[in-house]
Amino acid sequence: MSADSPLRGLPAHVVGDASADPTEFFTHYDAFGYWLAEKLARTDRRRRILDIGSPKTQNAILSTSHDVTAVVLADCSDRFSAVKYVEHDVTQPLPFAAGSFDCFTSAAALQLIGLGRYGDRIDANALPNLVSELGRVMSDDAELFLSMALGPNILMFNNHWCLDLETIQRVFRGWRLADAVADNWSSPKVHPTGDASKRFLTPEQLPIIEKRDYRVVFCAFVRNS
Repeated sequence: MSADSPLRGLPAHVVGDASADPTEFFTHYDAFGYWLAEKLARTDRRRRILDIGSPKTQNAILSTSHDVTAVVLADCSDRFSAVKYVEHDVTQPLPFAAGSFDCFTSAAALQLIGLGRYGDRIDANALPNLVSELGRVMSDDAELFLSMALGPNILMFNNHWCLDLETIQRVFRGWRLADAVADNWSSPKVHPTGDASKRFLTPEQLPIIEKRDYRVVFCAFVRNS
């Protein structure tokens, strides 16, 4: 250490092994947050966003430039960001007036609703009922940005739904799939290795997904014209 360093002479203490992974693996939640932010940045417009289940950090960052309402099952103690939290079980009708929002966001949460994993009410009709409610509370020019578990159709009870792309589009009736990208490293059965430039693919570019396996797919929907 140089003689003129402002750190010279400060006390030191050995704390053991504090090494960390410098690659800081980019999860599908991180990727969805970027994908969403890039989509929203294409227009210079402040959005009225309704979110269900996305990471709190994502919503907090979006609240710097958009009006974010996040539906949660319990108070997350955020008194710092500009997010408006509404405690509500989305297996029940949404507590908002018609046309209240022009953007909907949800990161890897919709395939979980109605299964009781987080204390929500068990209801096999929860997902299509919620989509119907979105049709009511979103504006005519609204967009939906969400991620789902893409794979052969199966309900893995106590975990989540896996749905193929055709079924996802049937669930979101009244809406048109405008864009979709899948994270090929998001399978619990696939170790994230290989060419990272081939990680994010269109659903058509994915390898065949086996039963009880899945990939997280990001979907952008607009209303049917």
